[in-house]
Amino acid sequence: MKTALTCLAAAAALAAQAGAQTRPTWEIGVGAFATYSPAYYGASESNFGGFPVIYASYRGKNFNILPNGLYDIAASNAETVDFGLSIDIGGSVDSEDRLFLGDIDFVGEIGPEITIALFANGRSRIEAGVAARAAFEWDNGYVGYVIQPNIAYLTTLSDTTRLGLRIAPKFGFDGYNELFYSTPGFDAADGYIGTDLSLKLVNDVSERFRLSGEIKAISLSGAENEDSALYQEDWNFSVRVGFTYAIWQSE
Repeated sequence: MKTALTCLAAAAALAAQAGAQTRPTWEIGVGAFATYSPAYYGASESNFGGFPVIYASYRGKNFNILPNGLYDIAASNAETVDFGLSIDIGGSVDSEDRLFLGDIDFVGEIGPEITIALFANGRSRIEAGVAARAAFEWDNGYVGYVIQPNIAYLTTLSDTTRLGLRIAPKFGFDGYNELFYSTPGFDAADGYIGTDLSLKLVNDVSERFRLSGEIKAISLSGAENEDSALYQEDWNFSVRVGFTYAIWQSE
């Protein structure tokens, strides 16, 4: 009996290794997303948008780049500490959405993120993390930076479907808040902007094709600059839906 169990364990281990080896080292994919989101945090106007994406994944022995593709929910991640890259895109606000105080071009945010698992069993994960992103406006360069801590619960619903819940307050510094909330009669200060409350869902239709969606409520009560005339709402809401498809995978 002991020998039979040993053989079964060895066979399972070999099967697991074989399954892992079937994942390509390199992958290139494309996709598209549609969004409905506020013109900026606290705005009374929301806009529809759509954009294409392209991504590249690398799965090495000691280093990975997007190992699970784009917009994944890493519920199966059992690592205690993860270092990653946090990216966000905002801005693109018309002057009429800002009380005719001038347009804001696209604002890209990029920086490091560290995540620590509070619980992880291979199917569900509770994690806490913090991201620090420098912000750059398309036509004006550096405009400040943001700090965004978060706590999240990620879980596996089925072999192909995962769910994520996240709370993430956002803080702006070094001119970031001034860009969005300063007016001729109000000088915006550094500090708390608002809190994201998000629900994400991912479904892997196949090894190459993924559907994803996100619903986000943004609480703005208690923001550092809530007295600005550009803080017009206590809550904002946004929706994102989209897909990705791996067009090429290495052997």
